[in-house]
Amino acid sequence: MNENTGKTKKELRKEILKRREALEAEMVAEASAEICHMIQALNMYEEAEDLCLYMPIRNEVDLEILRKAAWEDGKRVWLPKVDGKQMEFHFFGPESRLEEGAYGILEPEAGEVLEPGEATLVVMPGAVFSKSHDRIGYGGGYYDRYLSEHPQCRTMAVCHDLQIVDDLPAEEHDIRPDAIVSEEQILL
Repeated sequence: MNENTGKTKKELRKEILKRREALEAEMVAEASAEICHMIQALNMYEEAEDLCLYMPIRNEVDLEILRKAAWEDGKRVWLPKVDGKQMEFHFFGPESRLEEGAYGILEPEAGEVLEPGEATLVVMPGAVFSKSHDRIGYGGGYYDRYLSEHPQCRTMAVCHDLQIVDDLPAEEHDIRPDAIVSEEQILL
């Protein structure tokens, strides 16, 4: 029997985030580096011209290595900026500056806003993921709203392996990433 049967999204989110936040900094750094290198070997990364990343909080996978590699590979990097209930991706180059934004998360200064196309890869965090690509975010619905408005984007979720479970309670509006990458596995 699945250990997650009967648990609500809220309960699963709380349980898994508590485990993630207990990870030691060295483990997070090692897993983040491994995940960044794994992503660089994927066709999804190779084919992307625009790479939408994020700034990590509370032991999320840190994508700094991937961000620097993307610049070296001639890709355009974009970071999310939240305004009320909406999220947009703003250009973030090697000389760009960050400022504290919504929820205390670092965001790029206001600048060029992404007009996503088919060569756009959105790399997103989340709380819990299933092997069948279901995703529980943090409850704000920012990525669900953004991606439902821009279905042409390719999507990839990154997480620590402890955030992947067999199955999740999913809702119709929940965005299912095209790929999920952890330090232990790639789910395509």
